Amino acid sequence: MKKIIRFLLPALLAAACLAQPALAAQSTTYTWAIDRRGNFVHTQDAYLPDRTVTDLMLREPEDIFIAGNGMLYVSDTGNRRILVYDIARGAVARELAYEGFQKPRGLYVTPALDLYVADSAAGAVFRFDRDGNLIQTFTRPDSAAFGDTAYAPARVAVDGRGSVYLVGEGVANGIIQLSVTGEFLGFFTTNKVTLTWIQAIQNLIFTDAQKSQLQAFMPGTFSNLYADARGILYTVTMGRMKPDNVKKHDMKGGNIFKNGVISSNSLSDVTTDRNGIIYAGDSRGWVMVFSPDGDFIFDFGGYSADDVAGLYAYLTAVAVEEDGTVWTLDNEKAYLQSYKPTEYTLSIYQALTLFNQGRYSEAEAMWDNVLRYNQTSILAHDGIGKAGLYLQKYDDARLHFELSGNRAFYSQAFWETRNAWLQKNLIWLLGAIALLAVLFNAVKLLDRRKAVRAVAGGAARRVREAPVVRDFVFAASIMRHPLDGYYDLKRNIRGTYKGAALQIAALFVSMILYQTSKAYIVQTTAIEDMNLAATVGGFFGVIALFIVCNYLVTSINDGEGSIGDIFKMTAYASLPLTLSFTLITALSYALTFNEVFLLNFLMTAGVAWFCLTLYLGLQEMHNYNVWNTVKSILFTAGFILIALIALLILTILFQQMAQFIEALGREVYYNAAGII
Repeated sequence: MKKIIRFLLPALLAAACLAQPALAAQSTTYTWAIDRRGNFVHTQDAYLPDRTVTDLMLREPEDIFIAGNGMLYVSDTGNRRILVYDIARGAVARELAYEGFQKPRGLYVTPALDLYVADSAAGAVFRFDRDGNLIQTFTRPDSAAFGDTAYAPARVAVDGRGSVYLVGEGVANGIIQLSVTGEFLGFFTTNKVTLTWIQAIQNLIFTDAQKSQLQAFMPGTFSNLYADARGILYTVTMGRMKPDNVKKHDMKGGNIFKNGVISSNSLSDVTTDRNGIIYAGDSRGWVMVFSPDGDFIFDFGGYSADDVAGLYAYLTAVAVEEDGTVWTLDNEKAYLQSYKPTEYTLSIYQALTLFNQGRYSEAEAMWDNVLRYNQTSILAHDGIGKAGLYLQKYDDARLHFELSGNRAFYSQAFWETRNAWLQKNLIWLLGAIALLAVLFNAVKLLDRRKAVRAVAGGAARRVREAPVVRDFVFAASIMRHPLDGYYDLKRNIRGTYKGAALQIAALFVSMILYQTSKAYIVQTTAIEDMNLAATVGGFFGVIALFIVCNYLVTSINDGEGSIGDIFKMTAYASLPLTLSFTLITALSYALTFNEVFLLNFLMTAGVAWFCLTLYLGLQEMHNYNVWNTVKSILFTAGFILIALIALLILTILFQQMAQFIEALGREVYYNAAGII
């Protein structure tokens, strides 16, 4: 037995060592997803590299397409041919080397197995039947509407009616659409012109003659397109960073993804599988995967100039088999690479499919299965939340939408929860209001001598007349009658430093609550992401800077207010802001996105009211006219800006001095210790 073990052990170790390259090949790609804060994070492997095909003798290949018969078509551009690769057998089934090919680039195969080849150098699109016989050539349209547009087809797609869609090399007008007979039907869709801020200013102020001398404002050109089995057209754009770089078009050419999708500026290809999952190839080596609704699922792949399975020098094309196997093409390395989806990925796709089929309970169960693989998957939490909406599990839906960071759907779930609560409790609320009204009128009726009301009124009056309360609520008088209130404040008739300090404290507390404690729908920044020290320092620093700078300005411009007067005036003028912060924080727990405009109105009203009372306070305190008050405000703002710049410079200098002293101390220590 020991001899057998001594014999088998080296063999097993050798086998394990030989198996290492295969394991390494499966770990070469990286999968990235997005967390609830919008950051890219590593996640479970979505796909694992499967087959690497390097023996086809390809030369600068540009496109691939998987037909319904399981054949993989490859445009071998450099060799002026089309290869038909049998995936099942792992061998070339047929080679199409048509004599008219000059630079065959784009491919599309119809369900009837008609092959369309876009050849930019030949200026034509060739159509072949399933046996490789040429049956039609789409040359340059002779329509006057086509004009002098360049005709160099680089990519092609065909819908179920036989209409041909082309990406023309250098064509910025959009996607060229041809009829089944080759007649020009127009430009199906186009990218929007995006101006830089300099171009926008030039476009606004320049004359037509000056504009004619500038470089024309041109929209971005499409890099690829794809038509699915239902005839829906998908396009991608390269060379710009925009949320509409991946588009799913309606029948009129509009983008179904109204809010855009997460993508890149190097997209080279796009395709879909039978379930509508969208795959976009990034030339830098990444395959980006989206749901049929445009939600980013994950991306996988990577860049490498070396020959590593699953990594690319220039990824140019993507195609998907019926079973979900993804095939990709590297233009520079000239090889094919396939990927197999993992159980994690298949669970996600199945959950999406079940949901789109209206099988919400099954979709919810499948999303739970996804969470077993990745408990932090925002896609799974979002899917459970959407299923919960349709299953009327609104509280569960809110929980999962909060975990996924989907505030729009959280608002919908909250609306349903709020509506159910109101239907259940509205009659009790109305009853309570009616009971209070009856009790109030009963007291008035029975208390003819007003003894009860006198006791209650006396207690309220004693509270109001308490010095601290009286000084604090004096700010309400300034809100209602600012000129009269500031007159009393200036002459020390009402208002004290203690009351002003309480107003500053109230503003600070309300601002902190506003920053940290609003309802989830409008609380877009997590507490852990806030720099509370900077917030606190900024709050008191800005107030102190305003008071000091305004005093310095007014002291040289015949202002009558002292620095104490400015402090009290500023504090008592802040009540509108305090009320706005408090009301917004409280109301945010009762409102949905449909009513958020009320919160915006409250904030605008509070800021406007504060600015008005502050302006009137400066005018009254310093006994200024309108122009002197405006001038005082402008000079104060300038002084604050100068002070902030000086503070920034001093901070940088002190940091550099501290670094110098630290480095000097280390040098002295090392020399003294004999290290150097």
